[in-house]
Parts: sequence; structure tokens; C-alpha cells
Amino acid sequence: MAVGGLLRGLVSPAGDVAAWLPCHELFASWHHWLPSLPRLRPPASDGFKLLLVLLLFSAALAEVRYIASSSMVPTLRPGDRAVAEKVTYLFRRPSIGDIVFFKVPTAVQNYGVNKDVVFIKRVLATPGDFIEVRQGQLIVNGVAQKEHYTATHALYTMEAMRLPEGHVFVMGDNRNNSCDSRAWGPLPIGNIVGKYMTSFTRSSFQ
Repeated sequence: MAVGGLLRGLVSPAGDVAAWLPCHELFASWHHWLPSLPRLRPPASDGFKLLLVLLLFSAALAEVRYIASSSMVPTLRPGDRAVAEKVTYLFRRPSIGDIVFFKVPTAVQNYGVNKDVVFIKRVLATPGDFIEVRQGQLIVNGVAQKEHYTATHALYTMEAMRLPEGHVFVMGDNRNNSCDSRAWGPLPIGNIVGKYMTSFTRSSFQ
């Protein structure tokens, strides 16, 4: 099925783009649950200045994002907070099995989704790889993959395709409830903004 046809079939009749796909990860910023800077009353000390520099430096290396959908179940669940680190891909390309955060590709933006919206999926094929799904079985370069992390047996088939240079193929672990590269094609590596490092629930702080 053509990407356009598949996407049109998933858009809600009312035009509510935020709910157009089962994996609408409209992540909230971690600033929603941290104190805002204007409320701080910092002491005028070198110690505070050092702390502020360290906080700003750490923000440049990693960030916490809110998981809004079930597309990555059972690995990540709605309401979890996931840490995205921004250093790894400065030194290497994404690898198969990596969980990545990325800005939505152009094919998704064309249906009204803001270009700054961030999704999270798992990398399943890298540039030059052949990927397909036969009777629910993921096959990469002719080898059937053992996927212990998926939620349920896949209920779909996908024709074989070769990944172009500079792109990866991503899917959610909840294969039967995820909008991913099956719908909008290979993901440009340049869209990736971070690599999943760890996660926690809000109850961890209560």
C-alpha cells in the first residue's frame, strides 16, 4: 500500500492530527516537572555558579522525555520518563537494536504534524540492509530475527526493501500498535536527536 494511502486511512475524520496514528508520541518537555528558572533564588556564590554550569552542560548531553503512547510496550509504557543521551551518535552511526529519539520525517510532517515532534522507536535495519516481514517474522539480510522485546506476534507482512544510504528502518516494539517506518518509510539518520539510555516511572520519586 502506498504511504499516502496508509496515512490517509489513519488520519481522524475530524482532522485531529495529534491522534492520527497509534504512536502519537507528543512528548512533554522535562521542564514541565522541574522548577522553572525564574522561581530560583540562587545565592551569589561560586558554588551556585558551578552548579548552574554543570546543569547547563548536562542538559546539552542528555534530556528526559515523557512517553505518551503504548507503541514501545513492553519496553516503555505510557507515563514513563525516558533518558535520551546525545553523545553516542557524535562518534558512531545508530546500530540495530538501538532505541532512538527522532524528529518526525517529512512524510509525517506533510500530514500536519509539527516538525519538532519527537518519536521513539527501535532501529531494525541500517544503510544497505535488506528488511522484510514474512508471516509476522522479521527478516534482515535473509536472517530471521529473534525479538524477545516485542509485545505480541506481528500481524502483518512487508515486502523486502533495501535501506538507502543515510537512513535506518525503525519500528515500535508494540508492532501491532505503532506507526513507524512501515507507514512512512526509512528514517533519515539526521532526524535522530538522541539514544535511549534508561527510564523510570514518576512513582520512583513519590
